[in-house]
Amino acid sequence: MTGFEVTGGSSFDELNRYTRIIVDEALRRGIHVDVLDPGTGHLRLTLAARTVTTRESLSELTSQAAFDRCNDKLATRAVLAAAGVPLPRGRAATFDDDDRAFLAECGSIVVKPAVGEGGAAVSVGVATPEELDLAIEAARAVCPSVVLEATSPGDDLRVVVIADEVVAAAVRRPPTVVGDGRATIATLISELAERRAAETDGAARIPLDATTSAVVEAAGHSLDTVLPEGEELRVRRTANVHTGGTIDDVTDELHPALAAIALDVARALEIPVVGVDLMVPDVAGPVGVVIEANEQPGLANHEPRPTAQRFLDLLFPESREP
Repeated sequence: MTGFEVTGGSSFDELNRYTRIIVDEALRRGIHVDVLDPGTGHLRLTLAARTVTTRESLSELTSQAAFDRCNDKLATRAVLAAAGVPLPRGRAATFDDDDRAFLAECGSIVVKPAVGEGGAAVSVGVATPEELDLAIEAARAVCPSVVLEATSPGDDLRVVVIADEVVAAAVRRPPTVVGDGRATIATLISELAERRAAETDGAARIPLDATTSAVVEAAGHSLDTVLPEGEELRVRRTANVHTGGTIDDVTDELHPALAAIALDVARALEIPVVGVDLMVPDVAGPVGVVIEANEQPGLANHEPRPTAQRFLDLLFPESREP
């Protein structure tokens, strides 16, 4: 907390979309809003004699212990495994030959820092010892502890659970460019990055880095290739919104078994608001494995689903409309 405080609507324009959706719903209910720090999204919400402090969808109702269980992916795996939640095969990296043996057993794995945000240093589809070494090195630069998980086929599904209720579900897909027969892949990526940044108030970006180059090269191209008209190309393997991924609402198609898994995750972690990430062959089917739990899901990503409404219901149940 910076201590910087602004009260009133003059500061609201500085807020990102993830905070502004909460502010708008609070004001609609007559809840007083103090912006404590527009840069980080810290708010103080007051109704009558009750005050709750939030940072986007993270509030003081989430305990420090619950936060820690979500923040550390190895801790998340341990808690969920004990609760019987379906998980991909996985282990903590030991930075020795056992890591290569695990890769050989799985054929293809995901490497990610145990603690990290925004998809930073997450490598998907690691298939060779050389790729493994590079992926572990990148992950260790973010966090000393590294998670290795077997690659799970299917779609990347985010399910938002608030107060023991599944409120929204969406499939997240990696950023994809479409050729026009004139522009290079690098240009197409830059243009897509600009559009995604505008759509997310700057939250999304598609870096032209070694990871992007490797994905493009694996498809038989280079960043200087002119992609034929109409040809689609995925330029990242991860579907994280912060690296340009897109979101398609599938709440109405979500299978009850997948909803039940998400609820089991929230209960095992003892957390009131959580974004549960699963890999699923089919959102309308019952099968899926949990790959992460996010203690601060972006509520605005799921509009027009009532994520902000359910969040304010949780914070101020007395303001809930009949």
